[in-house]
Amino acid sequence: MARKPKPCLSHRPDVGEEPILVPIVGLPFRIGRDPNADLVLGSPRVSKLHAEIVERGDGHAIRDLGSRNGTSVNGEPLEGERLLHDGDIVHVAHRELVYHVAATASRALSSTWAQDPDTQGSDNLKGTRDIYRILRGDMVRIVFQSIVALDTGALIGFEALGRHQLTDATYDAARLFHLAHELGKAVELSRLMRRVTVEEVPGLPRAGERVFLNVHPAEMRDPTLLDELARTAEACPGRTIVAEIHESVISSAAAMRKLREELAARRIELAYDDFGAGSSRLMELAEAPPDFVKLDMGLIRDIDRSPRRQELVAALVKVMRDADVGVIAEGIETEAEHTTCLALGCELGQGFLIKHPASAKDLRDTWE
Repeated sequence: MARKPKPCLSHRPDVGEEPILVPIVGLPFRIGRDPNADLVLGSPRVSKLHAEIVERGDGHAIRDLGSRNGTSVNGEPLEGERLLHDGDIVHVAHRELVYHVAATASRALSSTWAQDPDTQGSDNLKGTRDIYRILRGDMVRIVFQSIVALDTGALIGFEALGRHQLTDATYDAARLFHLAHELGKAVELSRLMRRVTVEEVPGLPRAGERVFLNVHPAEMRDPTLLDELARTAEACPGRTIVAEIHESVISSAAAMRKLREELAARRIELAYDDFGAGSSRLMELAEAPPDFVKLDMGLIRDIDRSPRRQELVAALVKVMRDADVGVIAEGIETEAEHTTCLALGCELGQGFLIKHPASAKDLRDTWE
């Protein structure tokens, strides 16, 4: 007879210390500031006996013990009792815990914690609550940034950019995905944004065949990614879907060739995003060229005043053109940057100078 997995909690005991695993042994398992608690959290904001975990059927539930600052699960204040599931985020006042069963316990120790609970606990709690609010309520909207031919201004496509719809938060996209990543929800958030994009695509201008969709690095390890992208492409008839992957996940030429072949079999194109932001994989670029390379806006910003970056971009463009790769300059904001990028051989571009991100309807009114 198989033994039931032993549950545990992962938490960081003090500022600057690494997360540890605390087995849930003996029930009820009490959490609080009291030295006699099963898990002692040394913070004045935690009540002496704050919450407890109890057995319910084959699993466990948590309940608050009348604490002063409350208990929450996945960002929702705890009222009464709530069953716990693997990976649930529990906040005891401002201290963050994660509930695990044996299958995920080892993974907990290698996870990255965003902030120290003692110093930024309120932010952690709000961030957790906000991510779950977004995912449960589909609280995202999509804006599109136009991509054009730099010489003629002809519209060739759009990059879909996700934004949250919370009225009491000001996260930019990078911060939003950072929070989601810390909670193991980046893949879910990325797919939600693509699903909402599909709903908006029919409202885009008829010109601009391509729709560029971002793929979060965490999705590259998901075996269902290709099928999910294929369904997305099928839901956008008359458009060509371009999967954007960050240059940091480019592993090897062989792996990238295989990825491009599998995407092409599904009539999906491939773009390397933010190229030049880190250690650009020039060998992989030459041996496994994508359909497009998007030059990082850090290369493009004030490029007209940087001869060294001009030399770098010119060299990159030559490699890409020899491989028949379309070059997109990101973040063009001035006429001088536009002129310089065009002179260096960049065929395509996007940025505030060309068009600010806008809804499908607003773009249709502009381009048609």
